[in-house]
Amino acid sequence: MSKIIILGAHGLLGQNLVRQLSKSYNIYGFGIEPAGQFAIDRVMEYDRCDITDIDQLKSIKMNADCAAVINAAAYTNVDGAEDNPELAYKLNRDAIQNLLEVMPDDVPLVHVSTDYIFNGSAGPYREADPIDPQGVYAQSKWAGEKLLLDSGHPTIVIRPNVLYGNGERLTSSFVAWLVGELSAGRQVNIVDDQFNNPTYAKRLAEVTDLLISKRALGTWHFGSREVVSRYTFALKIADVFMLDATLIRPISTTKLGQRAPRPMKSGLVCDKLAGELNYSILPIHAELEMLREEMYAR
Repeated sequence: MSKIIILGAHGLLGQNLVRQLSKSYNIYGFGIEPAGQFAIDRVMEYDRCDITDIDQLKSIKMNADCAAVINAAAYTNVDGAEDNPELAYKLNRDAIQNLLEVMPDDVPLVHVSTDYIFNGSAGPYREADPIDPQGVYAQSKWAGEKLLLDSGHPTIVIRPNVLYGNGERLTSSFVAWLVGELSAGRQVNIVDDQFNNPTYAKRLAEVTDLLISKRALGTWHFGSREVVSRYTFALKIADVFMLDATLIRPISTTKLGQRAPRPMKSGLVCDKLAGELNYSILPIHAELEMLREEMYAR
């Protein structure tokens, strides 16, 4: 089998990519955590690597038998980026330049971007819509994506939004957090004026597998069928997981006081993926039911 290299293999998307792609490829995973800390380490060869260190990247064997290199590593703390712009740019832009310096010419680089590159005033967005990132996180992510798109290197850019799913030892997982809070009977405040079509990580891994197998270069959007508020998404989670939805209280973004700007009316149009690659775009409820089965599988 040919191999695939996954950077950020222990993150939410990284773990789902390992599980999906290990069915057809030999997986070489890299991240900042020590080896042997995750169950998925059993289905890949894993080693530590800081992608901001060009010398460490040069030690990875990226050769002709490599079907793709997937960059699932990023600085994703949206509010934290406002206080740590240098770190955000180091991970989201400078690491991309490092990758371009070490990538073999014909091996596709798969890069995971974000809907935050749009200003969020007129979503949902298509792949070719105007870019207008707001805030340090968004600007650093666009800086990295633009480096790739301008480089001429064979590239697959995937833009998800509100990524959720199942994995081990995750520091941020909206669904797991909400299920935990509601199960404990605690009231939560969820914004009702930010709109997206959330992206289920397991299905995003399937999409990535499909794009690599087709060598479908270019930019692709993926999310669920409906664009809903975060509050409505939370209500759907409560319904599928059979939890008390009355504990969920709507709140405005202004009252919540989030530090960094958010794309308020966002979401991603997935017609290109559905039309050109015949991939089904499912409703949120169906994907949440898949997640519930995944989380409680025995």
